[in-house]
Amino acid sequence: MIDFRTATSADIPLLESMYRKEIEDHAERALRFAEDLVLRYKTLLAIKDNAVCGTVVWEPRGGLDDGVVEMIGLGVNEGFKRQGIASKLVDAMIEETSQFFSSKGYTLRVILLFMEKMNETARKFYSANRFKEVATIPSLYPLDDASIWTRHL
Repeated sequence: MIDFRTATSADIPLLESMYRKEIEDHAERALRFAEDLVLRYKTLLAIKDNAVCGTVVWEPRGGLDDGVVEMIGLGVNEGFKRQGIASKLVDAMIEETSQFFSSKGYTLRVILLFMEKMNETARKFYSANRFKEVATIPSLYPLDDASIWTRHL
């Protein structure tokens, strides 16, 4: 069974280990990655058998009355892909961000994300999860344009 929960400082070693296994075996970058996910942003984890299956990272944009959240990152580790975890992470993020805004007397209205325009897998995923492509920023990434996607709630 996969559990979804908010990352805490106690998860830093777990996130470091995931980085070193899934991305690159570099201790300093792994620690910086883990600390960013826990201390800088708001992060939800998908956990199975004390291992990270995937993450979704977000933070509010503008004033709380704007009701806008940017999804900064969404990823599922290689051994867990094609099992619906990314969609469940998006759903869990929507629930968490809605509660975040509600607890402060506001309403979540829009989720915003940036992605590489040529990433067809991501385009299909976001489209299937009710996001709409709304704009392009030329040459934002070193090798690609950026697509801006939104989902209105």
